[in-house]
Amino acid sequence: MAEEPSRHATQPDLTRETAAADKPTRSPTRPSAVAAESPAPADCDSKCVFCRIARGQEPSTELLPCEVGCDRGRSSGPLRANEDLVCFKDIKPAAPHHYLVVPKKHIGNCKDLEKAHLELVENMVAVGKAILERNNFTDLKNARLIM
Repeated sequence: MAEEPSRHATQPDLTRETAAADKPTRSPTRPSAVAAESPAPADCDSKCVFCRIARGQEPSTELLPCEVGCDRGRSSGPLRANEDLVCFKDIKPAAPHHYLVVPKKHIGNCKDLEKAHLELVENMVAVGKAILERNNFTDLKNARLIM
């Protein structure tokens, strides 16, 4: 049985000539500012697309500012950047405002969450709400949070 590819993973489409020549599919670039500030590789999984995005290793993914008001996502108050999270648009959006907010540190899935992650999850929700509000989506009763 064939394994269904992940809808978030992007694999380069290699031609026979490229594969035979064993050439890299991406030109070398300077590491982005996000990659320089990202967690050490021990906190990441190189096979995880979200870890690669958080480290700036997926150049086709545009990172959005992860800023929230000091009062946890409400539009009032000064903005502060969240150093533990990255936000970006889904590559196959299911809605006009479909964003992903993920931690820079690798967490395999929700079953790996511990009580110590509570503040991180609360910050993910606050950043998600702030992104929606910045994009003029204010009816948060009509928003879905999927973990």
